[in-house]
Amino acid sequence: MSRTSLFSGSLFSGSRFSGMRLLQAAGATALLAVSLGATTGGCLNRPIDRINPRTTSTVVERLLQSGVDKIDLLLAVDNSISMADKQQILAAAVPDLVNRLVTPNCVDEAGLPTGQTVDPAGECPDGSKPEFPPIRNINVGIISSSLGDLTSGACASATVVHPDDQAHLLTRAPSPVNTYKDQGFLAWDPDGKRDPAGEGDAAALAGDLTNLVIGVDQVGCGYEMQMESILRFLVDPDPYASVVEDPPNYLKEVDTDTVVLEQRKNFLRPDSLLAIIILSDENDCSIDIGGQGFLALGAPFFRATSECDTAGPQDECCSSCGLPIAAGCDAGNSCDSAKYTTNEDHPNLKCYRQKERYGVNFLYPVARYVNAFTQPNIDPTKRDYAADDPANAVDNPIFSDLTGGTGTIRSPDLVFVAGIVGVPWQAIARRDGSDQPDLSLGFKTFGELEPDLEALIGDPDTALYPTDPFMIESVAKRSGSSALTGESPNGANSINGNDYNVSTTAPNDLQYACIFPLVTPVPNGPDCDDCIDTATCDKPLCDIAGTSTTQINAKAYPGLRELSFLRGMGPQGIFASICPAEVDDTGSPIYGYRPAVNTIIDRLKEELGGQCLPRELTVDEKTEKVPCLVIEAVVAGSASCCSDVGGRVDIPKTLDDGVVVRVGHAAVAAQNSDFANPDWNCFCEITQLTGDEQETCQTDPDPQSTAQSDGWCYIAATDTQQVGDPALVAACPDTERRLVRFVGEGDPRIGSTVIVTCSGE
Repeated sequence: MSRTSLFSGSLFSGSRFSGMRLLQAAGATALLAVSLGATTGGCLNRPIDRINPRTTSTVVERLLQSGVDKIDLLLAVDNSISMADKQQILAAAVPDLVNRLVTPNCVDEAGLPTGQTVDPAGECPDGSKPEFPPIRNINVGIISSSLGDLTSGACASATVVHPDDQAHLLTRAPSPVNTYKDQGFLAWDPDGKRDPAGEGDAAALAGDLTNLVIGVDQVGCGYEMQMESILRFLVDPDPYASVVEDPPNYLKEVDTDTVVLEQRKNFLRPDSLLAIIILSDENDCSIDIGGQGFLALGAPFFRATSECDTAGPQDECCSSCGLPIAAGCDAGNSCDSAKYTTNEDHPNLKCYRQKERYGVNFLYPVARYVNAFTQPNIDPTKRDYAADDPANAVDNPIFSDLTGGTGTIRSPDLVFVAGIVGVPWQAIARRDGSDQPDLSLGFKTFGELEPDLEALIGDPDTALYPTDPFMIESVAKRSGSSALTGESPNGANSINGNDYNVSTTAPNDLQYACIFPLVTPVPNGPDCDDCIDTATCDKPLCDIAGTSTTQINAKAYPGLRELSFLRGMGPQGIFASICPAEVDDTGSPIYGYRPAVNTIIDRLKEELGGQCLPRELTVDEKTEKVPCLVIEAVVAGSASCCSDVGGRVDIPKTLDDGVVVRVGHAAVAAQNSDFANPDWNCFCEITQLTGDEQETCQTDPDPQSTAQSDGWCYIAATDTQQVGDPALVAACPDTERRLVRFVGEGDPRIGSTVIVTCSGE
């Protein structure tokens, strides 16, 4: 489901603000929020239209935090069998991830990398600048996908060493790793501002993180609940300590996992940018504990009624043979043999097309995770976490201060989820001038991918299957060609090798979304143990031309639920493929997960280093000013909080045209919004520069030069509007070369929230 369909009631459905509740309150202006970089400028993510200042309603939009100076990074790594090769590739990408954050690239006036990175002081050579301010405060932790087999015994094998990691931070590693204060995560603190100081050596940080990634291992439970795991660690207000059967075929949560709550409180800062990276080669299998009952994972399930197959899983007669059959249903009499046989219902396929095969979807809806990572209030009693009933709504922990403090709270725009999952890289990579996929250009953004997502994902919650053949979950060989890649899985191809003959009498595997070469072939590989007969084996993972039991390729299955989650996150979702294009040349720009890391950082830096305006602001021809107020909201300890910093005045009681408005009109309205900080006690207007000061702001490349005054100005360089020096917005996309630029002490204070109020005729 798209974010638009999830939140179709939003005034800005489909935009960056999709899904945010609006507040209608008395006032005289339209209030918008702007996320502003700490040193350069910021953007509005919807147009500021010229509106009647005498309107009787005020629209309060989602408030975006400014001045991000810290990151909390959580890696959610699948630790089931077959993940070791992918974990090694992720481990190899860790230095790229760390170095790009702490020593960002230097870019020229056009925003293009110069080939250099910032020096230890965070500066670039003359003629260039950092792509974003170096991050000097990072928490990074790791959790796995293993949440146990929910009393079924399905993960009780001796080969499953870590069946239930409980979403606790993992410190397993091939060599010892000292986490910050023994709290399970690493802390980057080159300035030594923490007590005690954190890690100040980037190479040491990268080495420790590499060890933690490898230590996750591939001996966890085969029911990968990666999405529920991140929800449990970051969001669940009352995570259970254990589950028991009560009554039979149902589960009961017992006690509270205080370890999760303590680790969450230590790891998660209230005003950080929160980034989550999921690495998994299988579809998510986050099992609903109580919503629709429970059937043992290790034993054969009840069949679905015949209509699930003949009429489709959306048919009203599609149900389980274990439930009462409605009159006139099960016309094909599939319930005559109520349960599958052991051969027909292999444990490997328990999470595959459940509604079609069992008549019941035993998994949590994807909307649960979208709501958990976008909404300030949640209802944990509901399967989808939607807080429709205020009586059951609770504060979302990721939009709260877990320490009980009164500082700035992150806004939903500072929560990102990236998925390195099962999808062909050729389908989601950006394309070159010849319209060929080119990973050196990175993966497509949500906006670039949105037209293709229905074909790649369908809707897992309603059993609407994708149309791209490589993304269809299937035991049988698939037909047709991909409109995105031009290739077909039913025959030799460059994406998944070929679909192969899976046993029809005892199916135990699905066709692959993509494959990639192993750096080191594995004799008697685990995925080739059934490929002894070279005459009949056509499995693309195995060395058919040589020793058929030698595994030469790794595989990934369609990651439909993870991709659906990313789609629900809208622009906050970041898409990447777990199948790399290059695994040998470590110096290549497309080696391993380097394209994924670069795509993730490129998206995050939009919040870290300032943004560009998608639409133009109106400039008054007489005054050359923009008819807008820029208001800074902070938690301050001084009654003179506005005069303490340059470029600020108290909020005026009237607008320029003399219309009387409520005292502190913007502040009052903003405090009633969903995303305001109730502890704000200081509201200042940041001065819009005029005359010579404005001209300097619009032309001087150094925002902190002695020639600059304190305040802000507007710059644009488009076909329809030329304001200021085009070089100052050269790094913006062609269609967004506009900027609200702050100079001198006008720069928003760290931890503040900036509200832009515009009026018109």
